[in-house]
Amino acid sequence: MASVVAEVLGSDFSRLHPKVQWRFGLQSSDHLAQFGVGVMEEMTHSRLVPPPLLWAGRKRGLFPAGVGKDVPFSIANYAYVDELGRETLSFVRRFAFVGHPQGMNSVMVSSAESDAYALDYLGFSSDMVVHTRCEVDDEGGLILESEVPRFLLGPLAPKLPKVASALTIGREWWDAAEERHRIEIKVQSPVLGQLFLYRGWFTAEERPCRPADIPGDARPRSVESRE
Repeated sequence: MASVVAEVLGSDFSRLHPKVQWRFGLQSSDHLAQFGVGVMEEMTHSRLVPPPLLWAGRKRGLFPAGVGKDVPFSIANYAYVDELGRETLSFVRRFAFVGHPQGMNSVMVSSAESDAYALDYLGFSSDMVVHTRCEVDDEGGLILESEVPRFLLGPLAPKLPKVASALTIGREWWDAAEERHRIEIKVQSPVLGQLFLYRGWFTAEERPCRPADIPGDARPRSVESRE
């Protein structure tokens, strides 16, 4: 199997910078994992974000809810085939806010309905799913644009109307001058403006990792088939 991002991008995958290809070319047959450490230079959110939403996002591992500058963080990526037979790329992120560390987990899989986007299941228990489109920018960076989220609540999967929801645009690229990876994520509401901003850098390395070596917290507590 090809990696999830390689499958979605098709021939455009070769346009990514080689370092970005390395990051998003990780696939289950490699029996490898990637481990990165770095600094989030800026993490902020709008005062318009309701405190209960911030609490739920932090508690469920949907997104970091803290505010700070130069926050140390780590990211681990594991590739495996999930219980539904899907090629999966797991992202395990940890943010060292002073006094209250936070985590954000997600898994990315290919869509059975369309090859135009990937599916991102967010949270420790895959409480939310978003359709994510992948593009390559002029500098060989990867653009990830996520549509309106759908919450997976028991048998229901309600989708918020765009007027009440937010869209996420992420970019990851290689900083040749500093020889490190850079990332920027913006969450924007069509009504309320920018809700979240995360911006920082990290370095990463690859290590052998058999399927049995993948830690339990790298897999969601429940596997969802709903798109």
